[in-house]
Amino acid sequence: MIDTHCHLLPRIDDGPHTEGESLRLARRLRDEGVTTVVCTPHFSERWPTPSLLARERHQELRRALDIVAIELETMVAAEVSVGRALETPLARLRVRAIGGRFPLVELVRETPADAVRAVCDRLAGARLVPIFAHPERSRAVQLDPSLLDEARARGALVQVVAPSLAGRWGDDVWQTAWNLVESGRADLLASDAHHVSGSSPQLAAVSALVATRCGVERRKELTETGPQRLLEAATPA
Repeated sequence: MIDTHCHLLPRIDDGPHTEGESLRLARRLRDEGVTTVVCTPHFSERWPTPSLLARERHQELRRALDIVAIELETMVAAEVSVGRALETPLARLRVRAIGGRFPLVELVRETPADAVRAVCDRLAGARLVPIFAHPERSRAVQLDPSLLDEARARGALVQVVAPSLAGRWGDDVWQTAWNLVESGRADLLASDAHHVSGSSPQLAAVSALVATRCGVERRKELTETGPQRLLEAATPA
């Protein structure tokens, strides 16, 4: 599996507090069958993470992973708030985008219905393609999942996360997440992992639920082939 949304970097946002915690999370992901992780520290009003700091933390993590022989490919991007996506200079968004092309834009409960179109409109001029992270948490999307259809028609991707499908954020989020998966509106399934915790839903377990409810091919599309196409499209020819 390829995890396209994970707070693996230490000492940078609400993810691991220490390098040791990051290594434990990395080992768990590897043991679940994850081969590649996109590290996505927050870039938001609360956590305005400098891209240089994120890259430094990533280099430190890479050295630690090599020392303890955890075989896990990693890259660094960011999880961008809607406010930052609409206001940050486009060049600064590009350096935080997956492969310099796909910014991961976080939708939250209070995200208004017109935000999805506004983000698409702004990024289109710079040929940036948004990935909308956990839209199932947005009340507007819960009320009308078709809000995502225009964005997807314009090339945007939709990413649901394992905690939502496991019911961690309540029934409304759970129902909307499964609606997005079963209706075909979801393109990617990611962990959104922050810490190693016994109560934290694991990506492997949730992807197995997807296989049971929607079939093995749907699971592979969300966790393997879809993410692989994303990374290939993000890599310059």
